[in-house]
Amino acid sequence: MKRRVILLILSMLAFYSCSEKKDFKEFRLAYVMAPGGTSHTAAEKFRELVHEKSNGNIRVKLYPSGILGNDRILVEGLRLRSIDMNIAGPSVIGWNAPQFGVVEAPFVFRDYDHMEKVMHGEIGKEIEAAMYKKRKIHFLAFLHRGPRYLTTTEKIIRTPEDLEGLKLRVPELPIYIKSWRVFGANPTPLAYSDMFMALKQGVVEGQENPLEVIYTSHLYETQSYIMETKHLISFYIASVGDYFFEKFDKEEQDLIVESINEAARYQNNLVRKYEEDYREELKAYGVRFIEVDRNAFEALAIEKLPGLFKDKWAPNIYERIKSVK
Repeated sequence: MKRRVILLILSMLAFYSCSEKKDFKEFRLAYVMAPGGTSHTAAEKFRELVHEKSNGNIRVKLYPSGILGNDRILVEGLRLRSIDMNIAGPSVIGWNAPQFGVVEAPFVFRDYDHMEKVMHGEIGKEIEAAMYKKRKIHFLAFLHRGPRYLTTTEKIIRTPEDLEGLKLRVPELPIYIKSWRVFGANPTPLAYSDMFMALKQGVVEGQENPLEVIYTSHLYETQSYIMETKHLISFYIASVGDYFFEKFDKEEQDLIVESINEAARYQNNLVRKYEEDYREELKAYGVRFIEVDRNAFEALAIEKLPGLFKDKWAPNIYERIKSVK
């Protein structure tokens, strides 16, 4: 029922946006991330750039914090023409093109440079084609997210063997559950909203997230150690639907694409800065950063994960990504 109501609201927004006369074009950007993080700051930068480059002829309206719905609904909003762009995490790929859900696998990307080469290369084009076939959306830019780290309440983890039996909160997605089972933990799928209390009450003994989440969600109140696993290099995708090419002429399209890519570079620099800032803030709260044997974790991922997802992922996709230089 809630999903139908939100889709109805999106449809009404599309109708009124098309019927209302303005002396400028409005560009509607929606996402689930909240103000205060790098993505919202980048969205504000995008708004500023579009206004400046178009001399005010295109004005960007932001819809943060999921006020128009979750990522699934916002992707639908591109088709309904109620929004012009969505910024979302790679989970939208797993939902709509599961053969490429590998992009959320641990250790699939070595670093951001590797991720950029993959997503801007042949594999990225295959993913975009699959997404277009399913949802009629186009990728315009990729924005970096901070890498994910393992944290624990009491136990120091340096190798996969140290994880044995550890009750670890993971997102409610098969790739996270199976990956951490391979590494030796006892993965416990829990909604993000339930995570803090589960850690505080000892229902689970650890979790994994970027430093931004660890800091802004006050997980330092329950977690003593942050392991330098950096097991997942992730990103956001700025996407548009076919309506983008109907609503804006070629010059306007180029202006918007240039602006979102400039905003992406702005966010990518912010991520690097925030990583350093969050690290120092967390240390100030007494959290210890622990070096780990990343090679041991990566070896398990390479050995086990392709087999576990051979019926889900495109043939040899994990190996193809790893081989990109």
